Amino acid sequence: MKNIFFPILTIVLIINIEIGLSQEKINQDVKVVKAYTPTISDAYKVNYMPVLDDSVATQSSFNYRILSTSVITNYKPTPISAAQINSSRKEYLDKSFIKGGVGNYSTAEAELGYNILENEKYVLGLNIGHISSLGEITLENDNTVDAPFHNTWAAANFMHFFDDKTFSLDLGFMHNKYHYYGYQTLDPEGAYWLPDGSLTSGSVFMPDVDQRLSGFEVTASICNNIIDKRKTSYKASAGFNTFSNLTGVSQNGLVLKGQLYRPINDLALWVDAEVASYKTSVPDTLGPMYTFNDRGLTLIKVNPSVMFTFDNASLKVGMLIAGIIDTEGDDFYVTPDILGELTVVDGIVSVYGGVVGKVILNDYRSIMYENAFASADVNVKSALYGLNFIAGVKGNFSSSTSFSAGVEYGFFNDVHFWINKQYASQTVGADLIGEQHYSNLFDVVYDDGSLLKVKGELLYKPKKGMSFSLNGAYFGWNLDNLEAAWHKPELELGADGRFSILDNLHVNAGITMLGKRQAYDTSSSNNQKELKGIVDLNIGAEYNFSKQWSFWANLNNIAAAKYYQWNGYPMQGLNAKAGVVFSF
Repeated sequence: MKNIFFPILTIVLIINIEIGLSQEKINQDVKVVKAYTPTISDAYKVNYMPVLDDSVATQSSFNYRILSTSVITNYKPTPISAAQINSSRKEYLDKSFIKGGVGNYSTAEAELGYNILENEKYVLGLNIGHISSLGEITLENDNTVDAPFHNTWAAANFMHFFDDKTFSLDLGFMHNKYHYYGYQTLDPEGAYWLPDGSLTSGSVFMPDVDQRLSGFEVTASICNNIIDKRKTSYKASAGFNTFSNLTGVSQNGLVLKGQLYRPINDLALWVDAEVASYKTSVPDTLGPMYTFNDRGLTLIKVNPSVMFTFDNASLKVGMLIAGIIDTEGDDFYVTPDILGELTVVDGIVSVYGGVVGKVILNDYRSIMYENAFASADVNVKSALYGLNFIAGVKGNFSSSTSFSAGVEYGFFNDVHFWINKQYASQTVGADLIGEQHYSNLFDVVYDDGSLLKVKGELLYKPKKGMSFSLNGAYFGWNLDNLEAAWHKPELELGADGRFSILDNLHVNAGITMLGKRQAYDTSSSNNQKELKGIVDLNIGAEYNFSKQWSFWANLNNIAAAKYYQWNGYPMQGLNAKAGVVFSF
């Protein structure tokens, strides 16, 4: 009890003393002895400017990325068009203009472009033009022949912008007239065997000199204005086209396309579908030169896939399902569609690879524009690349230099190759086969096999108004039956430069090189005829004299090389043109 009593008593006494002190009044009077004068003792200036003295050093880091449409992973150099048929034209999108010019080979051209671009609700563009050439060309037998051509085109594009979607309407018309001027070994007075065992004159297999191709197409499409990958986007289009030639063959086609992108959390669904149907009408007359057949072709293609997105990688996993209903035979295809991309250094280097399939649809109009000197009764089937392995790298060396390089290896079926139509002549004696002579019309042969393609492109933009590009591709054909990939080069190289010498003087120059090719020729010992490589050097300039007037000049094939796009058809030599443009 003593041990408890004394501590309690001590605590009570301390509490009573504190209470008593708190109740005592404090004197709050203040006596001022003198006025307060603040002073700073021992003050001095450390420095005139602030100095950071921190033990932790930081360094700013900037990531940049070049967005350039010139560097693409599936680059394919554009071949030189035969006799400038369907030649590409410069697209003016910034103003309306009238363009005219003349050149050698009795060449004249005129073009009108009208654009409405400043309206917030719609955009309208019109383009009409014509180019004619009446020049002569010397063939390989040293004969000089007329090789005229006339190209006329008209195009219109209309786009209407709604709040959340865009509607567009495209119309196009092409009219090409030209001659079959190519060299051939047929003897118009000679006799040649027909498939039924009878003979006919060689003049029967020689077509009329003139040919004409006419085509019209219209396409309407609608898409929603979504660029955010986290939102659903779609695009749908419907088109109609018609085509005919002087021989009397005509074709009508209907094409429906649709695309849908649907994100779901960390993945997205992508569906690309197409239905294309073509019906070709042929003349009633039949003859030994042309054997017409009714043609019908329908393609149904669906390409569903799932897209995964990671921090520095993306992956697309899908398949290509296609069915072809053709007069040449029906086919059904299912091929994988897998493509992945990995960013090695953000904004600098990325690599890609995968295995994809593709169906190359060939209709009558497309093959006639591919080779304008094709026989009127040619019927090309569609081709399939069932397994096509791809891999490559793309990126930027610096803020002004970007690059792309890749390799493809694929297996294909029913790829077509162009050969001159061959005819067996009558011979005197026991040999009833005769010598083979060829026409200046082209037919197709098919083959299966594999193709190795190595490609690359480099783009350099040192400053505004100046750009340089290099591109190249190697093609290694491995065919099952044919001796060579007729008219296909192994090597394609190209270089292009655009720069401004002055503020109002713009110059562009380019060079295209195609390796040697082989043409089918049964008159030679190995059935092959070598077509020399092509080196096409071009330069052009445009001088803006004022806001309304400008002058232009182009020099094509400066080396005046005599080269052949197709066997028997030499191209024009040095081609010079100049003219004026009035803008309004």
